[in-house]
Amino acid sequence: MKEELLMLKEKAGQYYFAQDKSCAEAILLAANEAYHLGMTEEATKLFAGFRTGMGMVGTCGALSGAIGVLSSKYGTREDLKTICADFVAAFEQKLALGTTECAPLAAKYKTEGKRCRDAVELTAEALEEFIDRLLRRAVPCAPRISSA
Repeated sequence: MKEELLMLKEKAGQYYFAQDKSCAEAILLAANEAYHLGMTEEATKLFAGFRTGMGMVGTCGALSGAIGVLSSKYGTREDLKTICADFVAAFEQKLALGTTECAPLAAKYKTEGKRCRDAVELTAEALEEFIDRLLRRAVPCAPRISSA
């Protein structure tokens, strides 16, 4: 599983830059491969409109894609709302601006040559770290055997 997680950042960057997908689609497509979510490419097109903060420099499209991934993976859990809120906090910390808005993120990360590739890759990295923590929390520990 860890090998797949390590590839998420690179896959997201490839989808975004080499295949010209939107930031949200790049996160979804990469996570779909890494976590075997079973999403069709048609389904990921539902997130194409989240590009450039929904076209009005609002909420970051990469973040929207990551929330889509968490919804696909954990959508039946009662604590999905908390999972999403916790990921937003992790995203804000990882991208080091304390915001979810596209405009300030683009001002920091967007370049003419790479577009927002760095922000997409950091979002993918934050997502893989976050899911890895969730998976580790879900593994029950073996009971301790008392030597008494």
